[in-house]
Amino acid sequence: MKLLSASIRKLFREDFSGEAPILVDRSKLHQEAKRWQELIAKIDGCKLTKHPGDRDTRSHTLCRFGIPEPDSDATYYRNDELRLEYDDERRLTLKSYDYPNPPHTAVVSDLDEIKTFVRHVLERYAKKAAAAKKREKVRLFKSKAIIAQVRKLAKEEQFDFATTNDTVKLKLYVKLAPHEMIEIHVPFKQFEKVLPKLRSTILNLRELYSEGLRFKMQPTTRFPWNLSWVEHHTL
Repeated sequence: MKLLSASIRKLFREDFSGEAPILVDRSKLHQEAKRWQELIAKIDGCKLTKHPGDRDTRSHTLCRFGIPEPDSDATYYRNDELRLEYDDERRLTLKSYDYPNPPHTAVVSDLDEIKTFVRHVLERYAKKAAAAKKREKVRLFKSKAIIAQVRKLAKEEQFDFATTNDTVKLKLYVKLAPHEMIEIHVPFKQFEKVLPKLRSTILNLRELYSEGLRFKMQPTTRFPWNLSWVEHHTL
């Protein structure tokens, strides 16, 4: 699964009443495990998984499964799985494992509770996918607006450029000389604020470069150990 731990905890609380726990017959664990694996396999959206440790007589696991995101390349991750187990009171429980966090546990009273939970997970996936699609559409719009402005400026001022982007920013590469360039990051969140300043930023940087000024951005963690900052409050 790809849901946040808080979402799983909320669904466990809402979808499982715990009022009439299903009791597991520990004298017939093999049959119980086979039955629950067959039942889970029939639920749309579930994918059974196996682990050799489940054959250990000390294991309380009857069935392992995941609920893969539709259209996702990664269908199963060992650090994010569901298990049907029985507790010390023989109650059937559903556990969500998200290592290294402790598992969330729900007591199962009916197979329909599991079906409802799976349906709700799939609904959450659908909402996530729709929101992601909307965000991508907004990013595409913003990227096109930025590139359009840079293209116009590049034609006027005669410089070469290239762009790429990730989920949070557009990276703009402006060639300052045949073998040198500057990389400018335009955060999508600050799009409305930054875009009007982009033209002056590029022009100013190119002018400063042409006058011999060189600049380099790097984290303060790379500050030379043998130097000290001149702190403004001491001046």
